Amino acid sequence: MHYVKVIRASGSLFVREFQKKEKVRKNIKYREVDEKTVAQQFKDGDATVEIFFEDSERDPIVLDFFGDREQIKRYLGDKFL
Repeated sequence: MHYVKVIRASGSLFVREFQKKEKVRKNIKYREVDEKTVAQQFKDGDATVEIFFEDSERDPIVLDFFGDREQIKRYLGDKFL
């Protein structure tokens, strides 16, 4: 499963990206997801999290459970370790 953490000046949120049927004008939709759900799947090794900085020109960062522990702690928090 692939999740996206959107970091804004006003806070952050987790979303899941999914595609709708072909006839819809906007094929890609986003749905907000609870942090506990993302953390559990991340710990199980079943998910990746893309860190997206909305108000910045920084490139997105993709993290998985087997990646750098310091980056996981910095961007996701202790719940994901």
